[in-house]
Amino acid sequence: MFLVVGMAALLVGGLGFHGASATAGTSCSVRFPEAEWLAVSEGPVSIEATGIAPGLADRFTREAALVEGWINEEIGPVGLTLCLAANDSGFDGTRYVSGSQRFHAHMEMDEQLLVINTERFGFVGPAIAWSMAHHALWQAGGSTPHPEPISSVVGQWYRARILDRLDLYHRDVMVENFFDTDSVIDWTETDQAPMLDWDPERNFQAIGDFIDFAVSEYGTGVLLERDGERWSVIEAEWRVALRADLTGRTTPTTDWRVGVAIVAVVLVIAVVAIGLGVWSKHRRRDRPDTAPAIPGFFSDS
Repeated sequence: MFLVVGMAALLVGGLGFHGASATAGTSCSVRFPEAEWLAVSEGPVSIEATGIAPGLADRFTREAALVEGWINEEIGPVGLTLCLAANDSGFDGTRYVSGSQRFHAHMEMDEQLLVINTERFGFVGPAIAWSMAHHALWQAGGSTPHPEPISSVVGQWYRARILDRLDLYHRDVMVENFFDTDSVIDWTETDQAPMLDWDPERNFQAIGDFIDFAVSEYGTGVLLERDGERWSVIEAEWRVALRADLTGRTTPTTDWRVGVAIVAVVLVIAVVAIGLGVWSKHRRRDRPDTAPAIPGFFSDS
């Protein structure tokens, strides 16, 4: 009897973890009362906008809903409040200005808050994808920080998907991985910051291809992995796979060294030959003796 109850409790607990409901944080209108906010979407991911045309707000809502669907299936339920603010609205973005870095995007993990400047609207969707993944990983761990740079790289995977650039990024990293390289990233170097300001325009990386490989090999459960050693093993496997895609072989690509050596020898020979030619042309020559003048040929007048 106790065994049955215990198993049932474990089952309910497991289902509760993956199917637990998520709620949004404090509303934008309460958090930033200086602006007039319009509720665009309600639910676990609540969206409010200020100073934004309805059509543009609808676009951002669709992008957020797409990413939210992915994350709910692959990481777990996520809840946050998304505040979309235009420059000409009443929202005071100076509170998130740091030195020469003006306000672009701001998120607070504990408060389940994400605030985005919509001036460069092409970067709003990618910013939502990257930051929503951060919130999901934080919340999946019981509101505790997820290791970095794992969480940011997972965010890059969602950012690449919202832009439909995974194939392009795969080609980029294949070329970058031309040289034989083992795992080089410290996957647990630090932890997520509870509060972060960043510029989505400078947040573009092709490393999302790594997570695409990890998920294809180990399933979406790997996204919650916090062990840096396991991520290092997967990274090494990814680099071998990239080399195989590029060269058609899994062994180290050392043939390039022979080619480089031949080119270097040819260049050295060419430089020496040119140097000898210049030296022989401009070397100092002895001036020949001049014969004496013919007597009487020159006369004083």
